Amino acid sequence: WNAESGVRLLKFRAHESALSSSVFSPDGRSVLTASCDRTAKVWNAETGGCIHALLGHALAVTCAGFSPEGSLVLTASKDTTAKLWDAGSGNRLWTLVGHTRDVSCAVFSPDGKLALTASGDKAARLWNVGSGQCLRIMDGHTLALSGARFSPDGALVLTASADGTAKLWDAESGDCLHTLAG
Repeated sequence: WNAESGVRLLKFRAHESALSSSVFSPDGRSVLTASCDRTAKVWNAETGGCIHALLGHALAVTCAGFSPEGSLVLTASKDTTAKLWDAGSGNRLWTLVGHTRDVSCAVFSPDGKLALTASGDKAARLWNVGSGQCLRIMDGHTLALSGARFSPDGALVLTASADGTAKLWDAESGDCLHTLAG
């Protein structure tokens, strides 16, 4: 859509099911969509053409996002995994395995060196983007996690849960600093 005129410029339609998320790349030249059809797709924002279909999840892709510099894509899925992809080639780099329930959220740290996942298994996990290795597990909620985010400086992690609480964690140690309830 043109923000000034309200006229539709392009229509992206190549998923076979509902979309769960859509985001711009940091430079605004690409769009990333995630779908219940088990795929994520990278699109050219100018032409509307599909650049890459990111295939490999066994169940719905719940969210997808670009790394801060735009060279990587991170996807989360109901299949209990998250995946790291090369945004330029569409090649899968790592499958992040360790959660035992659906992964509801996956985000990059502000410096792009870490990935954070939140799951229905009541835990958040911190991953090394370069190796795909799990560095820390932040466990302490009593129900499924609905989201997780880094603080702007990357020093803290904030998790949100169906248990009605949010928790602040030290990203370096994985220690819970505060439970926000009430």
